[in-house]
Amino acid sequence: MRILLDTNVLNNLHTRPSLLGKQTVRKLESAKGLFFSPITFFEWLQKDDYLGTTAKMLAAATIAAGIEELPLSARAALEAQRFGSLRGSDPLDFLILSQAAQADMDLYTSDRRLLSLGLDFVKDSTK
Repeated sequence: MRILLDTNVLNNLHTRPSLLGKQTVRKLESAKGLFFSPITFFEWLQKDDYLGTTAKMLAAATIAAGIEELPLSARAALEAQRFGSLRGSDPLDFLILSQAAQADMDLYTSDRRLLSLGLDFVKDSTK
């Protein structure tokens, strides 16, 4: 399975890997592809120096790890129509969720709001 990593999962992967669950680590190691959204880099820029590091350092570590970019497409943006219950919430999370849905990927996250949607492709990264 190809996996899209939410911003919080990439943060943890680079700065606090102990927060990733054992099951998640196994899934990431056996995935056919790990992907990030460019939205994640934008989020990091908004929180520069988050967790004592810089957005540039996190972005460089993501690329160096061989994690591939999943570009944001118009199709993915339009996929957001499926998730009307998220209107008015964090639009960046909304877009990352839509990217995963449109690309038929699992989305690993620790975001309780996304996990509470009950979508089978949204996976809890703490397990």
